[in-house]
Amino acid sequence: MNDKIKITFKNNFVRIVESNNIRNFNSLVDWLEKFNKGEDVPFLTMSGRDLGSAIAINKNNVKSIEFIK
Repeated sequence: MNDKIKITFKNNFVRIVESNNIRNFNSLVDWLEKFNKGEDVPFLTMSGRDLGSAIAINKNNVKSIEFIK
């Protein structure tokens, strides 16, 4: 399983999220798959020790989201 996801926001800020650093990584994977298929995606809030604070994503603030190695 891929354990890193790169999120590029519309303001060009890039966040790398690793599976062992957030609580709801599986929800993020589901969100990624739906977003990349062009499906409607819900607002998703993530928190974890690596993020520093909670971050939220939705279809209006994400430019791209992909697995990375």
